[in-house]
Amino acid sequence: GTPSDNLPAALTPLVGRKREIAAIAETLRKPGVRLLTLTGPPGTGKTRLSLAVAQKLARSFRDGAHFIALAPVADPKSVPAAIAQALGLKESRAGILPALTEFLRDKRLLLVLDNFEHLIPAAPLVTELLSAAPQVKALVTSREILHLYGEHEFPVPPLELLDVSRLPSSQS
Repeated sequence: GTPSDNLPAALTPLVGRKREIAAIAETLRKPGVRLLTLTGPPGTGKTRLSLAVAQKLARSFRDGAHFIALAPVADPKSVPAAIAQALGLKESRAGILPALTEFLRDKRLLLVLDNFEHLIPAAPLVTELLSAAPQVKALVTSREILHLYGEHEFPVPPLELLDVSRLPSSQS
């Protein structure tokens, strides 16, 4: 089957981030990297970068890339439900977490967990899911690292501002 994904389309092109996209994608392709967290202050473009990387890598995961927007999630206990919902899972009698780990167990996909910083108490769940599903990788965006075993950090540098003094003038 074709890989399914639910990546939102970017409204504007991502300018000036080719190096970062390539570096993040290369890091995620490494067999030893299962969890990569893009960190940085608000407004550095972590979400946009994670989407660009997910679009670039979706085809290299049999089951595609899935974007989970965590900004609207208020309670860390609701993170499993938010992930399950984004993956199109229905809650089973066993509960949401067993259903989620069972669903992911034999999947090969990239989970993009966006805006994790206010849900840090739920971070151990990420480890739990990755432990249960050896072919799943997670790309997280957060203002701070999750402090998880095996986590790799990619600090997102602020976008370089255009140097207006070096732009060609209208006279030239």
